[in-house]
Amino acid sequence: MAGMTKEELMKHVYVRCAECDDYITDKIIRLEGKPYHGHCFFCHGCHKELSGISFVPPSEEHPDLYCVDCHQERYAKRCNSCTNPILPNKGTDESRILMFMEKDYHVACFKCQDCDRSLRAAGGNDSGEGCYPFQGALLCRPCNQTRVEVFTRPE
Repeated sequence: MAGMTKEELMKHVYVRCAECDDYITDKIIRLEGKPYHGHCFFCHGCHKELSGISFVPPSEEHPDLYCVDCHQERYAKRCNSCTNPILPNKGTDESRILMFMEKDYHVACFKCQDCDRSLRAAGGNDSGEGCYPFQGALLCRPCNQTRVEVFTRPE
């Protein structure tokens, strides 16, 4: 290696970081064969270093690294009622999503917009009677009937 420039020597001895493209001269973190500096292996949402914590690896659909919390906040389906992300229940990796008319809801948010009664079908765990939408509003049967009567009442 005598007669090599410092740059040539660096190319032979060190690898370049997949994030910043600088040479890594200390600890290397590898993900899917790609090398990273410790400080470059960070969440692109909150900027925490990801070494030693749970994270979601990059994909074609989501090319940046994220901690689990930031990935869920950014990419989880959102409830059409409360607009919060629909996240897995504590201790599981599964989310309970209720879909109605091509929209997603938390199970607890699928309720009548007038009286807050659950709209889950009678066969479910709740005592709801089902959903009776009217002009974009999710309603229980009694509230739907009230709105229809008001809407169709002659003036």
